[in-house]
Amino acid sequence: MNLGMQIGQSQRLEQNISPQMLQAAAILQKTSQELDIAINEELSANPLLEMDDEVPEDTGAEESADDSGDDGEIREMDFESGNLEDTADHDYDISDNVIDTDMERRLTDGSYDEDAPFKDLNAPSKDASDEWDRPQKDRDKSLQDNLRDQLRDWNGNSLLVEQLKDEGCSEEHFRTLVQYLIDSLDEDGFLQGAPDEVMVKMAADRGEDKFIVEMERVIRDEIPLESASMPVAEAFHVLQGFTPRGIGARGMQESFIIQAQYVEGFPELTLRILKEHFDDLMELRYPKIAKALSVPVDEVLKAVRYISKLTPHPGRLISNAPTQIKQVDLRVERKGGRFEVECTQDSWKKVKRLHVNKLYADMLTDGSKLDKETREYILNNKRKAEEFISAANNRFSTMELVMRAIVKRQPAFFKNGPAFLKPMVLQDIASEVKRDLSTISRVTNGKYVETPFGIFELKDFFTSGVRQQGKRAGVQPAAEDAPLGPAVNAGEEGDEDVVGSARILEAIKDLVDGENKKKPLSDQAIADALAAQGIQVARRTVAKYREERLKILPARQRKLL
Repeated sequence: MNLGMQIGQSQRLEQNISPQMLQAAAILQKTSQELDIAINEELSANPLLEMDDEVPEDTGAEESADDSGDDGEIREMDFESGNLEDTADHDYDISDNVIDTDMERRLTDGSYDEDAPFKDLNAPSKDASDEWDRPQKDRDKSLQDNLRDQLRDWNGNSLLVEQLKDEGCSEEHFRTLVQYLIDSLDEDGFLQGAPDEVMVKMAADRGEDKFIVEMERVIRDEIPLESASMPVAEAFHVLQGFTPRGIGARGMQESFIIQAQYVEGFPELTLRILKEHFDDLMELRYPKIAKALSVPVDEVLKAVRYISKLTPHPGRLISNAPTQIKQVDLRVERKGGRFEVECTQDSWKKVKRLHVNKLYADMLTDGSKLDKETREYILNNKRKAEEFISAANNRFSTMELVMRAIVKRQPAFFKNGPAFLKPMVLQDIASEVKRDLSTISRVTNGKYVETPFGIFELKDFFTSGVRQQGKRAGVQPAAEDAPLGPAVNAGEEGDEDVVGSARILEAIKDLVDGENKKKPLSDQAIADALAAQGIQVARRTVAKYREERLKILPARQRKLL
């Protein structure tokens, strides 16, 4: 048997992606914030890439189109690339000193948390001096960072230190135990156990900290906290004593109990309900709780009202991590009976100001005596600058092209609202604009458009549909409805045979909002009500949409006593 090296010939087909294509795909996928960062980084790294101080005039040619008829119906969709400056006069008029009243109130108030049950730590302080005194570095700290600060300020008394030593745990080691618990918190402030593979490793590793192994068993409810060793139990108590109250719990029930202990005058009956009948409380079984506690139902209802003083997500009250803001990339407006699509982002203005440094570029052609290394350096950076500008311009032109195709296929949405959004898949737009499916996916992910009906992510226009089986014959749809799977193409059998998920979602939401809260609608009742509106949807389809898309509780938990 010959195992040595051999020479042979073979034939195969390969597709190699050039660096330019990779760069174009990467820039196309970036959000507006990421593109701004990429532009600044490229400006710093490439001396041949420069940015003008002023935005050049828009020289893009507008596409000609016919206006709609006088009857108000949209007969033909028309689009044009708008100038980023042409809507500035609609925002405000400095000469007339006109300021939007809502914006004026925002600037005055600074927040809208006066009706909130808990103080929003992210909102500006009403005391101006407090704002100036607060260190800037503390404003963007995460939950764990804030708790680490509290741990550094915590000092145990001498008795506690002696007790820890008797258990074989130094004060420094004890702090590492509390730190381990802090690192085990999720964003809500609840403790999450380590993965199973980590626990197996802990059990196999004899050098692993026995207290940490014990803490993991407490987090997993394998042993009660009351039976834990003194260092472990005290580590839990120290963390649960930090603010906001309720963090460091293993679930919502324990968090509520911790918070209740720090609320002055908290009713004993409410605390007893939390400890002994939490499952019945979550299912709103008030008569069952009243019977078990031998008290009237009215007393139970009064006691339950005090739970509104508690928060189910204590960790979110302390996290000052910066909030991601939706930045509008495109705008769709109806002007003169036609829809116009235009880019709105500042990053688009930056791209239009980018250009290759003329001084360096001229050195390649004006006969300047350059050594080989310098000439290659200038040529290489000039090529990189031109490719970056081309890729950035391609990003915005592709976004506009895709958005025009979306508007063309969804005229009812832009005329009447989200309820008229028709089922559509990525392949529909890919075929329309003659681009690859992956390109459409990159364009629609993380890009936002402002419409007459609000701000939407481009991928929101691609929705599934529910086929109306037997609708014309008056037959209920089969139980095999699968609206959360691949979207149904509305054009396959006619629009009357498919109902978009957006319309179904809005119809379900309207029914729940208008229901009698003392007798809320069941999923079957909602399905029957939709059928009366001409929308044939199975009961389990209603349940999926209600739970997974609308996040609405079932009827028994919406019931108001």
